[in-house]
Amino acid sequence: MTPDTLQSLEGVVDVTVHHPAGAPRGWLLVEIPHGATRTADYRRVEAQLKGKLPDELIHFFYVNTDIGAPEAAEHVARSLCPDGFGVVVARCLLPRTFIDTNRVIDRAADGKLKAGLTPGIPGYVKDPADRALLEDLHARYHGVVEKAYALVCGELNGLALQLHSYAPRSVAIGATDENIVEALHAAYVPAVYAKWPERPVVDLISATEDGSFRCAPALVASLKANFHAAGIPAQENATYHLHPVTMGMAYAKAWPDRVLCVELSRGLLAEPFVPFGESPISQAAAAKLAAPMVTTARAALAGR
Repeated sequence: MTPDTLQSLEGVVDVTVHHPAGAPRGWLLVEIPHGATRTADYRRVEAQLKGKLPDELIHFFYVNTDIGAPEAAEHVARSLCPDGFGVVVARCLLPRTFIDTNRVIDRAADGKLKAGLTPGIPGYVKDPADRALLEDLHARYHGVVEKAYALVCGELNGLALQLHSYAPRSVAIGATDENIVEALHAAYVPAVYAKWPERPVVDLISATEDGSFRCAPALVASLKANFHAAGIPAQENATYHLHPVTMGMAYAKAWPDRVLCVELSRGLLAEPFVPFGESPISQAAAAKLAAPMVTTARAALAGR
């Protein structure tokens, strides 16, 4: 199998293979599990669902999708290719508003997702047929992505970067049920929003909360140092930890010395950050945040 055998699935995952001019010196996989950042991504899946959804649910989509991550991934790919490295970018096209592809699905008889963090399928998606459809889309996405990890991290002896962005502040909204939009509107009232704690510009998600598992310690240390050298204050597990119900941890455990998970602040990527609408992305900011990841990947891949 070669990177070109990895195929996109319409409406599920967009796979782009960036080839260097000559023979590849190494390969990097960039997975964007919350890459459905455009209004069209939301509307496409919404149109397939039959059950009633909360009014103005698209506001939750806008505030809770990883804007800027696809743009940063593009800068990573464009920067590594001239140095002779190949990059596979796998961008999920399924909004986490409906199903979170960074969650593990429990294939038990009840068909529900495992508990933990925010749910894989939010509580407001109640129609059984809708849930079955979404679980099938989840499985189809990982049918492609699992092959990408096995190829790049396994056969090609490469590395993987799980790339996310998160909201600038930790906003507490409770359960993701039919009242989610109302709760979000209340939380984002300016006077209220200003009280929520700010998140780091960059957070490296590298270990479980109990410390029983750490992914790629040498790579994490290198990446953290390169962010700081660029004047970007990166932290480690300040906001999140690796969690067993995430697919990110599943892939990190499968390839323990080859996977990095990075969260970038949407507050820096967006110009400006618009909670309940499409946020324009600063290409300059995306390039700046991508540069330390390029430096780390370049050195690590060359050393392999």
